[in-house]
Amino acid sequence: MKRSRQIGLIMIISGATLWGISGPMIQWLFQKTELTSADYLVVRLIAAGIILLSFLFFAKQDIFTIWKHPSQWIQLVIFSVLGMLGAQYAFIETVYISNAVTATLFQFLGPVFIMIWVAVLNKKLPSSMQFIALFAALAGVFYLITNGSVQDIVLSKKAIIFGGLTALGFMFYTLHPAALIKRWGTSIIVGWGMLIGGIVLFLANPGFSFFEMTGSLTVSTFSMLILIIISGTVSFVLYIGSLKYLSAVETSLLSSIEPLVATVLSITWLNESFGVYQLLGGAFIVIAVVFLAVPEKETSVVSENIT
Repeated sequence: MKRSRQIGLIMIISGATLWGISGPMIQWLFQKTELTSADYLVVRLIAAGIILLSFLFFAKQDIFTIWKHPSQWIQLVIFSVLGMLGAQYAFIETVYISNAVTATLFQFLGPVFIMIWVAVLNKKLPSSMQFIALFAALAGVFYLITNGSVQDIVLSKKAIIFGGLTALGFMFYTLHPAALIKRWGTSIIVGWGMLIGGIVLFLANPGFSFFEMTGSLTVSTFSMLILIIISGTVSFVLYIGSLKYLSAVETSLLSSIEPLVATVLSITWLNESFGVYQLLGGAFIVIAVVFLAVPEKETSVVSENIT
């Protein structure tokens, strides 16, 4: 195995584990405080962005040159707002409305959306394995939402909408920043993406106050907030950085440990309970991503063409 591929595997497995852990941690924070999704994200994105960019600056990396190239910073702003902020807000709101496992599973539908996008972009029908994956994903979503009973839908309409937006956001921040990362590096793009996304959300949320928010936190909840910011930042850097060494679909496949980690923690730590059919739905979604990786050679070529 090439060393570059080993690095990619380590990055995505570590990043997926951290992201799987962060979901239940965020859910715990919402249960123990009165923070809204917007309040939490303003702090998380701005703090993480400043920390990461400051580290790069003191490490003598040029973090400002990208702003001298209009075509590049325009793409950076698009990624920051639609990718970084859009995906995280949809994910966090899904956690807030439902739970961490549901949000993680909806996010995991992202590879299916990538498959559909690639098929449309190349004007080519998906392979037989990809059709199986699509069917498994649809079955998974059905069971996740209904728990096997159409008359008694488990998830609210709002949770379903934000869950869908989470999957779309996953697709966007997987595909869009690839060219930017190749030119400027993972850390710079993620750092600016977080800072810009946080500033945009802060401006869109004029009632937010750092002092009021921090004043409402206890030692334990503030410590958890700091821990989430650190783990979330590292997970994003590792996930997006792995795209240098692995294809988008390979990365999506290897991130399959996210829902497993989130589910185990939610059940053992947060005492969450899930219906049998909901767990079955989660398994179908993971199986869908596994099937997506079967036509590996074809998928990797397509991913290179996109980026």
